[in-house]
Amino acid sequence: MEIVIRYPDPAPAEVLTAITDLMARLGPGASIETDAEWTVDRAVKLLRDTNARTVLLVEAAVEGDGWVDGPAFREKWGETAFRGPTQSITKAIKRGAEQGHWSANIAPPFTPTTPDKSGWSKTGGYYLEDGLVPIFRDALRVLKEKGSQP
Repeated sequence: MEIVIRYPDPAPAEVLTAITDLMARLGPGASIETDAEWTVDRAVKLLRDTNARTVLLVEAAVEGDGWVDGPAFREKWGETAFRGPTQSITKAIKRGAEQGHWSANIAPPFTPTTPDKSGWSKTGGYYLEDGLVPIFRDALRVLKEKGSQP
């Protein structure tokens, strides 16, 4: 028998805890499948849990229609401009999964490219994954309209 439980996103922590407890009692034959897609609400939560440098990266990606050129971004924001934003995103994704905002399997929104030809160990840029530009554009709008607080 297959039973499907649907609960609107974001599910409160107590709902996630109750489902997790139930699954643990059911044993190894039971499994949980969670939604691992980015939504505007999730993007807003992610951005609120990062830093200003990360928001600059997201803004550049949205303005660049999904592409952040490494040399141009460094020229505008300094040689160390890429130090921190992707780590901030990775940590925020982990915290969000632990808090039940999204699945631990959600893919990071950015993909780095190969090294920049002008400098050893520097990324040439970042791609915002397919389909995420409108989501993060709306998330940035929400942050500007409502401020950075939940």
